[in-house]
Amino acid sequence: MNNNTAGSKNIRALLSAIRNMSTDADSINGQEKNEDRLKGEGLLLGKRDYDILQIAIDALNQGYMCDRCLGRLFAKLLHGLSNEQRGKIVRDALALVIESGCEPDLYNGNFQSIIMESTSACTFCLDIFKELIPSLTLEAMAKSRSYEFTSFLVGTRLNSELFKKDIQLNQISPDYSESIKEEVNRTIGKRIELVYQKQVEHKEPDLFFLADLQKNIVSVESKNVYIYGGYKKLARGIPQTTWNCKVCNGRGCKKCKWTGRFYRTSVQHIIEKPILDQLSSAQSSFHGAGREDVDVRCLDYRQFIIEIFNPKKRTVDLERLYREINKSKSVQVSKLKLASKGDIASLKEERCDKTYHAVATFVKDVGESDLLKVFSLKGTLIRQKTPLRVVNRRADIVRERKIRDIEAKKLSARKVDLLIECEAGTYVKELISGDKGRTRPSISEVLDNDVKKIVLDVVKIGGGI
Repeated sequence: MNNNTAGSKNIRALLSAIRNMSTDADSINGQEKNEDRLKGEGLLLGKRDYDILQIAIDALNQGYMCDRCLGRLFAKLLHGLSNEQRGKIVRDALALVIESGCEPDLYNGNFQSIIMESTSACTFCLDIFKELIPSLTLEAMAKSRSYEFTSFLVGTRLNSELFKKDIQLNQISPDYSESIKEEVNRTIGKRIELVYQKQVEHKEPDLFFLADLQKNIVSVESKNVYIYGGYKKLARGIPQTTWNCKVCNGRGCKKCKWTGRFYRTSVQHIIEKPILDQLSSAQSSFHGAGREDVDVRCLDYRQFIIEIFNPKKRTVDLERLYREINKSKSVQVSKLKLASKGDIASLKEERCDKTYHAVATFVKDVGESDLLKVFSLKGTLIRQKTPLRVVNRRADIVRERKIRDIEAKKLSARKVDLLIECEAGTYVKELISGDKGRTRPSISEVLDNDVKKIVLDVVKIGGGI
């Protein structure tokens, strides 16, 4: 055969790598080695070597096997070589064994490729590397052009047939083989790396390609972008997050005037719009450090992180965003900066005391002496059952919250101005109204006077931004 000298060197390297991976339990004394070794064609084969070659024989007897899959049997050996190179070394080694006069029980169709191009399809990869994977590689590259990225990662989803073949190959060589997924990922990844000069990143890549061999397509997803800041809500009637229309569930209908939204706008909608435009994204998720009711203004900056899904652009101009968002008369933002996914958990864990300003209108007149009863709630620990207005969507439990300070003054016979500093998580409307006895003590209870109307603002949030 041609190039026997070079082939012998490669085969020796493979066998040397195999021997070096042998454990003490696998070693045998010199006399046994000499009995098991066979000299021929410049090779010195030992028992461990024949164990490895038997792995190749077992795989090759399943049917025709391409060099790439034959090499995958030994992917953990001979670092620096491709699986195709490993496969050729193993095939040459077996060819030399056959030519030396040995007659292993072996499907000889696997050796046609040594002298001519094989026309058989590979039993293990079904020849996906001939046309399908190059096609998916071009698709991945084409789709990546609309994204801004510096790092990437490729993943693979196998179809059922390839999944079974992959398990079969691994069972033949459990110690040295690798999944066909690794070969697909590497093949596509190396091409993207070469053409676009981008780096593979396993932990947090900017772009993730999924080669879906069930549908024979490539999907691309960009790592989410996170922006931290604080917002003020200066108008009533605006929810913190976007509520989908209850009729169309966000699709758009006559009821919502084709906006898909239950409310005309929201804090999230006002903040997200210039961000989505700048980063070429279609969707966001809003994470606030607590929330105020729709009819409550927030006059101090409340911390938030807005998460931008699958952005095509990654360069964020924070100054420009600040200017564009603050054109709104309803919402103002401050201290914008880039954040990370881990910052969301930290934001949610923060518990900040708050100060509220309220104007409460009572059913009966309130006397000056009644205000002393309100002052008595300072320092009190109140017990609150989940409010009736939200109990249908939250657990009905009892919460204990401390009222740190409270001030009150009359505005008219039945109208009282209140300034309340309380522990995080206090339902302030219910502190004032009593919520039909579900919050005790309450301002309504100590005054023995039902509440007709409450106008409420958050005026200070402890901790700040």
